[in-house]
Formats: sequence, structure tokens, C-alpha cells
Amino acid sequence: MPLLQRTISQLQYGGNYTWSEADELYGPSTEVVVLLSVCYGAISVLSVAGNSLVMWAVLGSRRMQRSATNWLLANLAFADVIIGLFVVPFQFQAALLQRWDLPDFMCSFCPFVQTLSVNVSIFTLTTIAVRRYRAVAKPLKVSRWQARFTIITIWAAGIVLAMPMIITLQVREVPISNSNPHLTKPFCDFVGVPFEVLKWYRRLVVGTQYFLPLVIIIVMYVLLARRLWGAQPPGNAQNQRDATLLRNKKRVIKMLVVVVALFALCWLPLQTYNVLQDIFPKINEYRYINIIWFCCDWLAMSNSVCNPFVYGIYNDNFRRRFRSRCVLCSRLLNMPQPAQSLDTGRVPSSVLYHPGRQSDKRRRSSNLSALAATQITYRTNDVRDNRLSV
Repeated sequence: MPLLQRTISQLQYGGNYTWSEADELYGPSTEVVVLLSVCYGAISVLSVAGNSLVMWAVLGSRRMQRSATNWLLANLAFADVIIGLFVVPFQFQAALLQRWDLPDFMCSFCPFVQTLSVNVSIFTLTTIAVRRYRAVAKPLKVSRWQARFTIITIWAAGIVLAMPMIITLQVREVPISNSNPHLTKPFCDFVGVPFEVLKWYRRLVVGTQYFLPLVIIIVMYVLLARRLWGAQPPGNAQNQRDATLLRNKKRVIKMLVVVVALFALCWLPLQTYNVLQDIFPKINEYRYINIIWFCCDWLAMSNSVCNPFVYGIYNDNFRRRFRSRCVLCSRLLNMPQPAQSLDTGRVPSSVLYHPGRQSDKRRRSSNLSALAATQITYRTNDVRDNRLSV
């Protein structure tokens, strides 16, 4: 955690500070703490809810499962759900409290999950870009099994790159002040790793999970745009259908480009900081660097919230699925429950033959019929809608 490392470094090498003095120098104000807590909490909730909806939309529709790209988008959503569940809440509080108060195993688990999730996200976006270009340059149908094998490969590569986090990160007691070495605080840090090795590993992570994949993605989409936007089909009926398919493909490419652009913009400040702190370590001595780091980290984490909104804006299939799932949840929540009596004795005849019972039955029957009709409508839409899926 860069914020904790900065504070520890200043305490160890910057003079006879006490921990309270360091908190005053480097700790954010109460107003900032409240603001950041609300912002990080909102990211966690929205990320889990929105990306779970994306996975439900894909996995709940056989038609959407026929597209390899949809499987990859569901994989991207799953990685973002993991960020919302395990990364945002725990690492944020550790940086805010300037100490590690969580269980020891989470010291290595949380950074491992964050690195793994970011790896999976960018590797998935790179795979989508390459597959999209190959689909236009050399059209070949990709089966669901091939898509699943690709997803397994992505996760395996992400785990290998993130594995050093599990091996080297440990909780250790760090002296609070040079004047009193017996006063310590728990701190999650790399143990037994030379500084030069750690520096090169950081550069490797930044290169493989950000800069190199973005170069590949940009090249693929530039080549793809030249092919798609340079195509001019003739005006007969057959080619009119091809023109419609081409127009749909362009919309999908625009959506994917927006997803990649948001990823690049959201992660750029934090990745830039990671590079600069190795090249110019003195930037960590800047008084407000902690606030800057929080802003960069929050922006990076917020990327996990963006994609469901992009899908809903740019893609009709996802928008329709989101709407249908929300309607279904609303109907299930509003469905009246049958009254249950806690009395085990005989029920009076006046209750058994109350005139209002028949109207209640009719209302429940009507609600169940409406829900069944809604589910039938969703499946019928899958059959009637022949538009190109993502």
C-alpha cells in the first residue's frame, strides 16, 4: 500500500517523529475521511450490483450466450464484482487508518485479488479486440467452448502475474518512532524482497496490465476501423442486409472502444504514479501526496462501475435484458404473500368463509398470471429478435 509505505518511510528515515505527529502530517482531515468513505462505499455497492446484472443478463439468455464476446464481457463483469467485494472496502480502510487491522492472511490476499482482477480486465479487453479484428479479417465462428477456454487462459495468466503478492506480502510490526523502537504498528509490506527486485516487478506489472495491452488494443481497433468504415457495399437487396449487419458491427465496436477508453483514463493517474514513485521517490515527500493518491486510487476503482452503464447506453440487447431483469425483480418483490396463521388451533368458520378470500385469490392468481406472461414474453423476444448480438 503506497500510502502506508510513505508514512513508514518518513517515520524511519525522516527524524524522530511520533505516530500521532505522522498522522497529523499525512492523515486526511475528518471531512475528507467522510467524503472518501461515501465515495468508496458507493463504488463497492454499484460495482457489485451493476456487474451482477451484466452476468445475469448474459447467463440468463441462451441467445446472448451464443456470442463469444458476450462471454468475455461477462468475464469482465465478474472481475469487476471481485474488485467491488474484496478490493475496494478492505484496502481503502487500511490506507485510511495507516495500519493493518485486518486478519493477517488478507495482507497478501487483497493486493493479490486487486492485481488479478485488473489483469483479467485488461487481458479480456485485449482478447476482445484481437477476436473482433480476426472476425472481420478472417471470419470464423467461435464456439462457446473456445470462449470458455480463452477465459480460463486469461485467469491463469492473471494468477501467474499476481502470484508474487501472495508469496512476499506479510504483516510485520514497524517501529513507530526512532526514539522508541519498542512502540510498533502492524504494517502490510513486502518481506524478504530486495528493493531492486521489487522495483522491476512493479514495472513489469504496470507494463503488462496497462501500457502493452493498450498498445495492442489501439492497433487492433485502428485496423478494424479502417476495414469497417472503409467498406461501401452496393445497393442491391443482398448487400442492403450486409449493410445493416455492418452498421450493427460498427455500433458494437464503438461500445467496446468506449469501454477501453474508460479503462485507460480511469487507470492512467494511478499507473502514472506507480511509475513516477520508482523514478522520482521524492514525490512521496509532498505534503498532499496522500490526498492525490486517494483520488487516483478512487478513479481507478470507479472503472468497475462504468461498464454496465456503457452496455445499457450503446447496446439494445443489454438494455432490453437490464430492463426485463429489473421488471422481474420488481414483480417478485411486490408479489403479495399468502397470510400464515401462527395459531395451531381450529380456525373459526368466519375466517374460512370470509367473502374477501375469493377476491384475494383472484388478485394472487392475476399476479401469478402476469408474472408468467412476462417470462413468456422475454423468451418470445429472444425468438423474434434477429438483430446482431454483441
